[in-house]
Amino acid sequence: MLVLYICIFFLGASIASFVNATIYRLESKGEKTFSIFEKRSHCEYCGKKLTWVELLPVVGFIVCLGKCRKCGEKINVYYPISEFILGMSILLFYIYNIPAYFVVTLIFLSALSYYDYLERSIPSRLTHIFLIISLAFFFLFNLNIQTIIVISIIVLFLLVLSYLMKKSFGLGDILVLGGIGLQMNFKDFLVMFWISVLSALFASILYGTFTRRDLRKIKIPMIPFFMVSFTISCIFGEYIFNFVINDFLPLLVWV
Repeated sequence: MLVLYICIFFLGASIASFVNATIYRLESKGEKTFSIFEKRSHCEYCGKKLTWVELLPVVGFIVCLGKCRKCGEKINVYYPISEFILGMSILLFYIYNIPAYFVVTLIFLSALSYYDYLERSIPSRLTHIFLIISLAFFFLFNLNIQTIIVISIIVLFLLVLSYLMKKSFGLGDILVLGGIGLQMNFKDFLVMFWISVLSALFASILYGTFTRRDLRKIKIPMIPFFMVSFTISCIFGEYIFNFVINDFLPLLVWV
């Protein structure tokens, strides 16, 4: 069983590695779609061809000590982190028997996270494709009025917030969040929303504290937080929701 778990983890991590490499080549190098499958992976700076060990997701980064063996340039830490997150997410989905179509959502979120983290923006075309797939999943697997009501309230709230506070949420973030909500029951979606918001806020405060920057001027990429909170909520959302409603909130009222 352990061997199976390791294989599933590296499958997910390999998908993340492939997504990252594909987007990098298409966006930075301007390569044609099919040429990305013909050229070997190489160092972004010196062009050194990577060995099979260096290509291993997460492991390659550790073996190389986070830098190119030839030119010594540091490898962006985003790559091993994104590989680890997608690998662990897919593994946890397998262990907890989460519906397989959610893996498609994870892969889209992984691709969108790349853009959001490294470029602080997400492409409209990929966002629209994600919304179309989310609508299909909604009608096929999750058709219910409660989800529509909760999504509408949250999206409206975020639109008003983004109008009043210009750097709070981008339209792309709101659209992706709505697409995620279409696939989840309203309890899991509420948990996912608040985990992502609170964790992003905590990360902003932590980053601002260490860099001594004004919190209002810090732009945090939200899609990676959506991805992590999506994984947590798909697995533990029901438990977290019931705990907050039945145990935590009554305790606050009593106090």
